Order: sequence, then C-alpha cells, then structure tokens
Amino acid sequence: MRYLLDIALPFAQAEIRNAKDSAGRLCWRVAGFAAAGLVAALGLGFLALSFHLWLLRHVPAPDAALFTGLLCLGVAGLVALTAWLATKVRSRTRHREVAQAATLAELQLLQAELEQGLRANAKTGTLGMLVAGLALGASPDLRHMLRDLVR
Repeated sequence: MRYLLDIALPFAQAEIRNAKDSAGRLCWRVAGFAAAGLVAALGLGFLALSFHLWLLRHVPAPDAALFTGLLCLGVAGLVALTAWLATKVRSRTRHREVAQAATLAELQLLQAELEQGLRANAKTGTLGMLVAGLALGASPDLRHMLRDLVR
C-alpha cells in the first residue's frame, strides 16, 4: 500500500498545482473577456444608435426602429450560435482528454499493484503468466475477447 501511495501522491500534488495555476489563468482570462465584452457592447450600442438615426432620415420612425431591432436580434442570434457551437466542440474533446488521463492513472496504479504482487510471489506469477499465454495462444476466442477488451 505504501508503494501505491508513493506513486499516487506525487500525481495528486502535481494535479493540484496544475489546477491552481489553471484557475489563476482562467480568472484573468475571464476578466479580460468581460472587459472586452463590455466595451464591445458599448460600441455596438453606439453603432445601432447611429444606424437608427441614419434610417430616420430615410424612412418613418417606426420602420427605422423595426429595422434596427431586427438587425440587433440577428447579430445577437449569430453570436449565440457561434458561442454554442464553439463550446460544444470543446467540451467533447475535454471530456475525452479527462477520460484518457483517468484511464492512464488507473492503469499505472494497476501496474504498480501487479508488480508488487509479482515480486512477492515470483514463481506463482510466472506460472500464471505461462498458463495465460498458452491459453491465449491456443484459443482464438480468448484472443478476440482480449482484443475487444483492450479497445
């Protein structure tokens, strides 16, 4: 058990340090995007106002308000669709990366546990591996089952 703790503890400490660093960078990034979004919203507001005032010179006031409102709703819809598509793609790849990292950590812990057991019982372990190798070599069904399990 001490051997497993010696392996798992450095991984856990590295993950915690990495999470703290990532959280700090994420806070600054979110603050920057929030400030940029505020300035962009202000700019879009003035742009919509100038478009509305320009339209007032050419069409009646209700029509100008309608066109300006439709333009603003169209831009908001495009921004929302773009954000949704961008986050949808990123979340899939992130879940896949997390699953791969968790699987790798589990395999490393299993390897450490098997190594410890084989060191304690070298003769029995060697005999067990010999029997398993012979069974896999002689049985195509076992080979297919192992191949499917590894995938």
